[in-house]
Amino acid sequence: MSPLLRTLIDIGPSRLQRRLRYTLRQHLNQSLPPSLALALAGAGSVNHPPSWRSALLLLAAPELPPPGALSSSPEGLRFTFLNQPRQLAWPIPWNDPAWERLWQFHLHYFDWARTWLDQALGSGIWPAEAQALEPLLDHWIAANAPGRGDGWHSYTLSLRSRNWIWLFRCCPALATPPRLASLWQQLRWLQAHPEHCHGGNHWLENLTALAIGSLQFEGAAARRMQDRALRLLRRELAAQLLADGGHEERSASYHLLMLDRLVELACTLASLSGERPAWLLQAIAAMAGWARAVRLEGGQAPRFNDSAADAAPPLPVVLAFAEAFLQGRSALAEGSPGSRGLRQRLLESAAAGLSSVPLLPPAAILPAANQPAPRITDMPATGWTLLRPGHGWELAFRCGIPCPSHLPSHAHSDQLSLELSHRGHWLLSEAGTSRYAVGPERAYERSGAAHNVLQLGLASTDGSIHWIEPVQVWGAFRAGRKAQPRRRGCGTLPGGGCFVQGSHDGYDHHGADHQRRVELSGVAAQRLTLTLHDTVITAMPVLFRIWWHLAPRLPRDLLQPLRVEAPTARHLSASWHTTWFAHGFGQHSPRYSYCLSGSLAAGQHHLSSVLPLTLAPLAASQPCPASG
Repeated sequence: MSPLLRTLIDIGPSRLQRRLRYTLRQHLNQSLPPSLALALAGAGSVNHPPSWRSALLLLAAPELPPPGALSSSPEGLRFTFLNQPRQLAWPIPWNDPAWERLWQFHLHYFDWARTWLDQALGSGIWPAEAQALEPLLDHWIAANAPGRGDGWHSYTLSLRSRNWIWLFRCCPALATPPRLASLWQQLRWLQAHPEHCHGGNHWLENLTALAIGSLQFEGAAARRMQDRALRLLRRELAAQLLADGGHEERSASYHLLMLDRLVELACTLASLSGERPAWLLQAIAAMAGWARAVRLEGGQAPRFNDSAADAAPPLPVVLAFAEAFLQGRSALAEGSPGSRGLRQRLLESAAAGLSSVPLLPPAAILPAANQPAPRITDMPATGWTLLRPGHGWELAFRCGIPCPSHLPSHAHSDQLSLELSHRGHWLLSEAGTSRYAVGPERAYERSGAAHNVLQLGLASTDGSIHWIEPVQVWGAFRAGRKAQPRRRGCGTLPGGGCFVQGSHDGYDHHGADHQRRVELSGVAAQRLTLTLHDTVITAMPVLFRIWWHLAPRLPRDLLQPLRVEAPTARHLSASWHTTWFAHGFGQHSPRYSYCLSGSLAAGQHHLSSVLPLTLAPLAASQPCPASG
């Protein structure tokens, strides 16, 4: 079955119909006069928008003056997204087909304006570039006709509307009538163009934006928007959150993004009405518990699936924000990242709104914090297992459902992959994520070859090799066949070690099976033995290769003690490759990758790889990025 057909089957007829309707409406909006597109969306005239609520007063920063106005139009502005800087002449082109689309999305998000706001709240002084903020707000409204361009995409609209709200609340002088009218119009447009056809993080972004946005306005229309958004959000969280607290897309980045959004919403509700809905508290507590469970030393998380280091706020920042809200505190812990920014003000505002109600939620939904991480943390629903045998050693193993069947956008072919770190430094790591655009970098980073896996391959008559992808990734955000897990297990070993194991059905259609067992033993402050037991059963001759990806700046010598026992393998060979480690979008460093390859006849085979590690000479190794 072709990858396209499998993808379409998994999406299902109902979602395909909704996606088609959503896409057709986007094209229709581009061709209609803006006034007609607005009328069809129920967002027509904005001559008399609902009143801006005189609430969330504690967010206002009276000590912070407006960012100042330029005496004339700016000559040009410099923006850097995806680690790609551009100098834009004024008036800036908000939509340029020559740009990578994700770069253009970032321009429309106005996340850069929130960064300016956070800097101003922390220091009491706006950064110099913020003098262009008011011209940029007004120029966006004038230059982006409703329904035209990426600024009116439901995802960019969701992020921008929240950022505008925080700007207007923290600096009320920015909340001019034309800007408030535009904000209300954008919310009405978003309500009429939901991304429920996509589901996942996009739909949650829409709903949290509508909920937060509607709370800013008075009147029946705003109340109806609020009630609907909260009702749908409650239902969607029940569907998207897994039994172990993880988000269904199984990406640390998107989990952290959604947790951050939910805490912002919870703070807003608490500020305005003193409400802390039980369903929202439970979702925040479950997601915070998951984030705490996967947090590695240094504040990073496993890099399975799409988990670009700069795609979400750092894990310690989001976790501190969530735990402070759950505990009813009015402040982040002293010295916490972001302790003087917007999150701090949101907590203060929420605490004031909750002054007449119990601050602490029931103990059952407030996970214990500051507890030592267990030696084994197994999350079957997410499909991740973390081994922490002590002395700062941490190993993450992936054996689980790759993604929702209908939503493979952020899935990688990383079944039975592993990552190893010590005291906050990567030793063995995934390539990570540096691009979303279609191309060879995106294809590589999603493929099995970018992960620490064993791959099976079939030789073609022309001498080429077809390496089988258990998760059949294709395009930028698609996947056909999606290997399902089986035979998962984990436990302890004599002498303080531990193990994890699993298999999947990704090779069944070729008459083959692969099971992997990972053991950590001989654990000491600077030493550990990592052992891989790979069992392959095949009904036909196959090729295989096992990847070991080192972190940047680690020498090849780290793998020199590697011992491999493969008594039934043929044509064994080893090779070194220069691949890369992604630090974030558009940014990666070269690193060494070791590949052991060979062939297997029909039958059962056992391949054992034993790697004794000694870290004393590796003080200069690459620190882990402290983010999700």
